[in-house]
Amino acid sequence: MAVSIRSTFARVRRAVAFLARNERGSVAIYTAAAAVILVGSVGIGVDAARGFLLKAKLSQALDAAALAGGKVMLTNNRDSDIEMYFNANFPNGYLGSTVQGPVITPGTNTVTLSATATISTVFGGLFGIDTLTAAASTQVTRALSALDVVLSIDMSGSMCQPCTKIQGVRDSATQLVNTLFGSDSTSPTITVSSKTYNLLNIGLVPWNAKVNVTTDGKSVSSLVSRPVTTFTNPITGQQQSNLWFAANSPVPLLNNPTANGNGAWKGCVYARYIGDADNNTDGDLMLGQASLGTGSAQKQWMGWEAIPTLEGESMSGSWNSTTGGTVNGTTWSNQSKSCYQAYWNDTTTNSVPKAITTYLNNAGIANTNGTPGTTSSYYKWYAAVPAFGGASSNDCSDCLNVGITALQTQKSKMLTAINALQSPNGSTDIVQGLFWAYEVLMPEDPFNEAAPDPLPFPRRRAIVLLTDGENNGGNGDAYKGRFGNGTTAGTNGNVAHGTLPSEDYWPSGKQNNLDNRLLKLAAQIKGPAATRIYVIQYSNPNQNTTDLLKQVASGPDEPYYFNAPDNTQLQAAFQKIAADLSNLRLTQ
Repeated sequence: MAVSIRSTFARVRRAVAFLARNERGSVAIYTAAAAVILVGSVGIGVDAARGFLLKAKLSQALDAAALAGGKVMLTNNRDSDIEMYFNANFPNGYLGSTVQGPVITPGTNTVTLSATATISTVFGGLFGIDTLTAAASTQVTRALSALDVVLSIDMSGSMCQPCTKIQGVRDSATQLVNTLFGSDSTSPTITVSSKTYNLLNIGLVPWNAKVNVTTDGKSVSSLVSRPVTTFTNPITGQQQSNLWFAANSPVPLLNNPTANGNGAWKGCVYARYIGDADNNTDGDLMLGQASLGTGSAQKQWMGWEAIPTLEGESMSGSWNSTTGGTVNGTTWSNQSKSCYQAYWNDTTTNSVPKAITTYLNNAGIANTNGTPGTTSSYYKWYAAVPAFGGASSNDCSDCLNVGITALQTQKSKMLTAINALQSPNGSTDIVQGLFWAYEVLMPEDPFNEAAPDPLPFPRRRAIVLLTDGENNGGNGDAYKGRFGNGTTAGTNGNVAHGTLPSEDYWPSGKQNNLDNRLLKLAAQIKGPAATRIYVIQYSNPNQNTTDLLKQVASGPDEPYYFNAPDNTQLQAAFQKIAADLSNLRLTQ
């Protein structure tokens, strides 16, 4: 017979009341009855104490198990971790008990645990009470703290080899968003001093060799020029008192990419990188508008150089006698076309198609036998031999047809943006993927959706970076192919590139190449910006990439770095990241 502790005391009270009313019998009977009551009361006290110990131990074990399970609430390990912690805190046979549970009841943002433990009584049998049963329950709730997070997703061509890879990314990213929002369709809010703040803001940056900085990914047929305080354009070296803006992008542009017959701007921009040995004046790792350097070496990065279609987009067809012809003894007719940028990143051959010469002249950029242009030392380009355009792999990476989703608070908008991740193409520039995620995450312009610091309550910032590739250089990339072609761009040791300037968070003497620029940017984000970086190396077993990405992440192991060889592991990685982005608290 099982009974609870409360019902045991009720039985004792009824027994005592009965004896008080009964006047029959002798002194011996009273004495015997009193002895029974005395012994029974002592026994019940012993049993009750054991029952309270049982209850306390059971509650403690459930609390420990709930906290452990809450940390992995969104993974397949949840139930096994709960049982492991429960068993560790409630040893088998404790006080001779038998246990039922823990019973695990998951909710949208909660996990509820309950269990019962039964022990045999020592003296309770005198009153027909053979067992005592203790019951306990607890609940852990996943509670969002203030969180700004940006997903930075590799959309290079290998993400569609096979295309189940990009589908797996969409599915896993969707799950992360659903987890963070829970049952809410919009961000929860908090009001402090009559001002309301959103506690959850999420953005998305797709990228390949460059980033489409429009906010909805649509092409723009025209741009608007706006007056600004006069500055020196770091690309042309000329004084300038205007910037260009597209209707669907807050990013200021140094040039009008639709000029000179270029057609509609696709939305991509170059990194703010000069390409000389003075790396103190490059703005590719700096947020917003910045003036870097001093005196004549100062570079005023008031905007970004937009990539004209002819320069950075792949081409089809061949040169003919009108557009190509014979230039300086080299015949271009019937040679396959490549994007214009390809022709000033190849060899020192002095020939160039007529169309490119016309384009450069219209743009105000002089070309004299492959020597630097007269308007800017930046244009240290060389003309290519015709055969170069015949290899499609050497053509430029196209600007993605999806743009940036700035920090926002609507679940449906984020899910729509994730679902739009289609048609991967081009090569891989991880630096730009991380940089533009950084721009979107922080309060400064051009993307300023984040509430400015400081907030009247704690806030986390995080970037979730996913890539299946290695840093690649090439034609039409954000760095104009300056670091070379292919994966050697990541480790290029050309002394002409110089070294990266030291900072409080970055040592001196590091060679200037794509990998080190990535590591310096990551150090800046993790250190001064106090932001977590989660990295998923997806479907790529390359050990050099592993070593690099582990340094990019906030830690070399889970929950910051994940090696996900397939979609199952990818989903698990996103689940663990979502769990780590959440705080836990006991609610019952």
